[in-house]
Amino acid sequence: MHRQDRKEGSIVDALDLDTPALYVDLDVLERNIARMQEQCRAWGVALRPHVKTHKIPEIAKLQLEAGAIGITVAKLGEAEVLPGDDVLVAYPLLKPKLPRLRALAKKRRVKVAVDSVDVARDVHGKGIETLVEIDVGVGRTGAQSPEQAVEIAQACSDFQGIFYWPSWLDEAGFRAACVKIDAVLDALSASGFEARIVSGGSTPGAAKTPLIPRTTEIRPGTYVFYDASSLAAQVCVEADCALRVLTTVVSTAVPGQCVIDAGSKTFSSDQTVGAGTFGHFIGRAWTMRKLNEEHGYVEIPGPAHVGEKVWVVPSHCCATVNLHDEIWYGRRGRVEGSWKVAARGKVR
Repeated sequence: MHRQDRKEGSIVDALDLDTPALYVDLDVLERNIARMQEQCRAWGVALRPHVKTHKIPEIAKLQLEAGAIGITVAKLGEAEVLPGDDVLVAYPLLKPKLPRLRALAKKRRVKVAVDSVDVARDVHGKGIETLVEIDVGVGRTGAQSPEQAVEIAQACSDFQGIFYWPSWLDEAGFRAACVKIDAVLDALSASGFEARIVSGGSTPGAAKTPLIPRTTEIRPGTYVFYDASSLAAQVCVEADCALRVLTTVVSTAVPGQCVIDAGSKTFSSDQTVGAGTFGHFIGRAWTMRKLNEEHGYVEIPGPAHVGEKVWVVPSHCCATVNLHDEIWYGRRGRVEGSWKVAARGKVR
């Protein structure tokens, strides 16, 4: 695992970093990891964090050491470079991926989510377990009925349970999802299938986990960092945002506006959910409504100064991290070192 500690004479104050730069506050990161683990214990579920958020081996190790039972990945490429003896691939895998999946299963315990009979038949091999994905109202992937879930389970070589993604469902959505999950589990039981695992959860929906009481584990990811979308949804407060982007004002030529040196190639083009803006400025009533690749257009109520450095919580931390080779880390505004984003670009 890569960890580059600060060398003598190198940057100490985070504000001295060349911009744009990603910085993680270790105190906040560690608190977020510990808090979610404690909450899962209180809810009576296991925690299997989704590591697509950070893509960094060192952070995955912190989560595992805190009590996570394994990791969740979106793609095999992430699993191949990140730690964890128990890996769930939360994505439909097709035949061309099977040699890599089987190679992974020789070293680690592997689970795969499937949502069709064809994929369930194909995904088999020693050490490969399957979960049938259920659509609980999000409309992305997953079996659409209890009958379809049973058909998929019958095609699995090593059925272990079911998988659902609640995304941003509200309380009413969770209650409706619970009805669907119960119907699926009852149909599976009637057909002779025991679902030992009921895997759900997301960061926005984590606190609603008790509304689906048959859940056995959850897979939040964003909670390690949180972001502006989490803030807007009141999932966290500003002090919980461990990941921040340091940027510099490069132009104040247009009245009522400044431009910062970070655009879509720094933040991604994802907007804050429900707000239509980009990022959250720390300590400033600034609003960023437009991005070019390297320019952030910021509405300002008062003066700004060229060369001024500002901190921004990104709208979507997962997409932001994937744009960067390294992330600086430290405590109380100091720099202690940097991490390589080892799974950056691992989309296969």
